[in-house]
Amino acid sequence: MKNHTVAAALIASLAWMPAAWAQEMSEAEQLAREYMEHYSAVDWDAMEAFLAEDAVFADTTAMGPDYGEDGVMYEGRDEVMASLRSFSASYNPIELGFEWDTVFESNGRVVFMGHVNALYPARTEGQNFRWRAEQVTVVTVRDGVVIRHDDYANYATPEQGLIPAAE
Repeated sequence: MKNHTVAAALIASLAWMPAAWAQEMSEAEQLAREYMEHYSAVDWDAMEAFLAEDAVFADTTAMGPDYGEDGVMYEGRDEVMASLRSFSASYNPIELGFEWDTVFESNGRVVFMGHVNALYPARTEGQNFRWRAEQVTVVTVRDGVVIRHDDYANYATPEQGLIPAAE
């Protein structure tokens, strides 16, 4: 009977431990979430403060006349930020508007799974252009900075169209 009680207590403690761990967010996840809030808001200056000097930004799913068959890859904070600022100058995004259904961290890699809901000004008064697609982003954090950012978006079949502008 005593062995059964000890075994039951051990099993109960093992079942409780993952739930307790799940309640505490890692430092990497906290940092990555804050970094992604700035990315979502198109706040490049705030986002830049999180990047390591030798950070890499890649989107191998990117499609279009400005990208190669392997998408894009920028190396170094200066190149990453120059590309994002160039994107802003060309397209004037209001926000990228990420919605994450799932976020988890493992080994310093924080995985975000959900949607991008990019919003752009439209030529039609009172309207904005919405570009929505499935997206996965993996942010790698080491020593308190983002060393790598990988985006994977469904560029092939996004939902897109005009929506009323917020007042």
